[in-house]
Amino acid sequence: MLTDHEFLLWFRSVHLPDRAKPVITQIRMSEPSRRVRSTVGNVCGRYPSRKMGRTIQFESHRNELATILEYEHSKAVLEFWDQPPAIQLAYLSKHGRRLGVCHTPDFFVLHAHGAGWEECKVEEDLQRLTIRSPHRYVRGADGQWRCPPAEQYAAIFGLTYRVRSSAEIHWIYQRNMLFLEDYWRGDRTPVDRQTQTTIQALVAAHPGITLAALLDRAPGTPDDLYQLIVMEELFIDLHAAPLAEPAWVQVFGDAQTARSLSGHSPTLREVLKEVSTVSNAAARDRLAQASPADLERALSRYTVIRLRLYGEPCGVSALPARTLSRWLALYREAEASYGAGLLGLIPRRHARGNRAPRLPEQTRLLMQDYIQQHYETLKQPSINAVYGAFVRACEARALAPPTYATFCTYVRRQPRTEQIRKRQGDRAAMPLQPCYLELTLSTPRHGDRPFEICHIDHTELDIELVCSRTGRNLGRPWATFLSDTFSRRLLAVFLTYDPPSYRSCMMVIRECVRRHGRFPQSIIIDGGREFDSVYFDTLLARYECTKKTRPPAQPRFGSVCERLFGVANTQFLHNLAGNTQMTKSPRQLTRAVDPKRHAVWTLAALYERLCEWAYDVHDTLDHPALGQSPREAFAAARRTSGERPQRAVVYDEEFWLWTFPTTARGKARVVPGRGVKVNYIFYWSSAFRDPAVEQTLVPVRYDPYNAGTAFAYVGTRWVECLSEHYASLRGRSERELMVASAELRKRAQTHARQYAMTARRLADFLTSVEAEELLRAQRLRDREAHSVLRLIDGSIGTLPPGSARDASHASRDATPRQRASIPSMSSAPTLHPDQLHVYEEY
Repeated sequence: MLTDHEFLLWFRSVHLPDRAKPVITQIRMSEPSRRVRSTVGNVCGRYPSRKMGRTIQFESHRNELATILEYEHSKAVLEFWDQPPAIQLAYLSKHGRRLGVCHTPDFFVLHAHGAGWEECKVEEDLQRLTIRSPHRYVRGADGQWRCPPAEQYAAIFGLTYRVRSSAEIHWIYQRNMLFLEDYWRGDRTPVDRQTQTTIQALVAAHPGITLAALLDRAPGTPDDLYQLIVMEELFIDLHAAPLAEPAWVQVFGDAQTARSLSGHSPTLREVLKEVSTVSNAAARDRLAQASPADLERALSRYTVIRLRLYGEPCGVSALPARTLSRWLALYREAEASYGAGLLGLIPRRHARGNRAPRLPEQTRLLMQDYIQQHYETLKQPSINAVYGAFVRACEARALAPPTYATFCTYVRRQPRTEQIRKRQGDRAAMPLQPCYLELTLSTPRHGDRPFEICHIDHTELDIELVCSRTGRNLGRPWATFLSDTFSRRLLAVFLTYDPPSYRSCMMVIRECVRRHGRFPQSIIIDGGREFDSVYFDTLLARYECTKKTRPPAQPRFGSVCERLFGVANTQFLHNLAGNTQMTKSPRQLTRAVDPKRHAVWTLAALYERLCEWAYDVHDTLDHPALGQSPREAFAAARRTSGERPQRAVVYDEEFWLWTFPTTARGKARVVPGRGVKVNYIFYWSSAFRDPAVEQTLVPVRYDPYNAGTAFAYVGTRWVECLSEHYASLRGRSERELMVASAELRKRAQTHARQYAMTARRLADFLTSVEAEELLRAQRLRDREAHSVLRLIDGSIGTLPPGSARDASHASRDATPRQRASIPSMSSAPTLHPDQLHVYEEY
């Protein structure tokens, strides 16, 4: 991102009018004008941009995120701001009425030669919009989409307005950007000189060697090879083939060598790759209609005419000369029409014969109308009833009606999902929707490698648990899974009695870092409130993880994690005593078979066995979608995609501090003699004795599993603070305090008077006999949760006493929007109080 001085130099260099300066300055100084949301079918989220030093919102996973990746890696783009302030558009409607609308573009971009607004649209949406609003969106003579009213507004300030269609996105380039993103983000550690020299000599001796062969023959690790590609010591065409399929990728010493060798005669493999990547819709349809036998016939024809295509001499052929000429003509015609000549050699047996419908056009249209207007309705009439009405309509129009069987055939030809939706509603049609709708559009279904796409989700397990001390039934636990979509591997599991909350998200990420020392590249979540918090977004941005929110009421978007819940129940939990399968048939549930009476498992024991099942049993069983176990798929992909040390995260005290939540304000005032108040409780540290600190606002964080301690950033370091009622509150969970606070407030309302909430009353209440009776169940749950924490890594809920908490200062930016920037993304992580306000605008 440009500094103020760099911005002034840029503004003078592009020769924009002076009236454009306040417009651009306002955009750079202001927060995003709106927050993007996931509605029906779109996956929104936030991308941690290193170029901008902050997170950038995207409203569409398949469109805007691809544009952000282009901005991030384009040397011509200097800055890009999401959701700039709205602009006024004036244009005529379809019927000639004058309209004025407030329009919020997706991005405002500063590039080397100017600046302007940019709007991202799906190609299909633009085609519909140009019919509905022909004066707002038009296609130019060059095939590019334009918005004349927005261009007129931008021209007033000497700026530009561009409409970006999804048809312009090159998806192979997008896959390669995501594949190499870890190496671009991390510190570019130079590759060993001897290893680099050997690899470059190998490529120079075999120009165009495939990446797969180079991975097998080159010394060093795959990380060294990908690092040389990012450092431009080796050259590959990022638009030609995906790096995740190394057998198709050619490696050269430099771009000039690649261009000089690009004119050679193509091989059969290259022809097939060319056909598979055609972008013409008609060509794709023709390829889709070809059977395997047709493709084999086309390849055999291509083998015969291949030498003649490139003017090389060929031997005598047994085929007639007219046949060879016809094949050559078909090949050249398809190459000119579709860009792939092989399509012209595919036999078209399916087009032979009379394909015209036998029913008259008027009868077919009437039948289609009756199916859509009378059968596909919420009344859910029978086919027989609708057919009777249709026959009467045909007789009134002097038409010969088709038979009942023909009518049923046309009913069954209608799109099944849409038909169920019209007759029974959206919920009934949901099981018929395809799985993983959004991520299958233009990217690999579940990513190209491990840790690229991960899911976090929660479920209430089908089992009743008991207290380890008293044997009292404590109810059903909640499990949180962090799963890798590429390998279907369970990366981390956390178990608790509490409903889904930030505590579960925090602990499952901690467990992932403890076990693997890695942070996911992107995390898919649902729209739960536990994921929509300042501290969670700050944690993801600190470790450069892209957050994606799947649409509401669309469980198929999280099918990978949802399926794991079902497998955990069927393979493990439903075989244990106290499982709740009987509760699915409440009329058959009696006291003798009540799961609560048969419960024997405790939280700690179940968590230990659940981890054993997830990490040792499920991890080693063959998965039907993979053809191998998740562990084998994970290891095999790591061997080709690299270990990626840039994503390594040290599981230390500083990482714990990043996973501690903060308050709503993020800061607390230092009260002389009392300390800072966090969640109605005062916490004290000797660092507060400094007169320069008193009455100042300091950043604070607290441990949700230990209400006796909190942390404050004083001076240049984080210090541990103890509660004024440490003896009473030590080990108390935040949830227990919330239960007690709610009970006290309820009493105050009963007595119809003001009730001042103080920590002393709260502490006295917690230690009273009445509180012991009210909070017994919650304390037992928390005691069980602490036993799970000890299983993970000892006393993970508290920081080790006497450990260092120094954190270096980070630079403070000048503008409000820059003060909202994400923390420093260096390899040596530091923690600064300004970083607590990263996502307050969201």
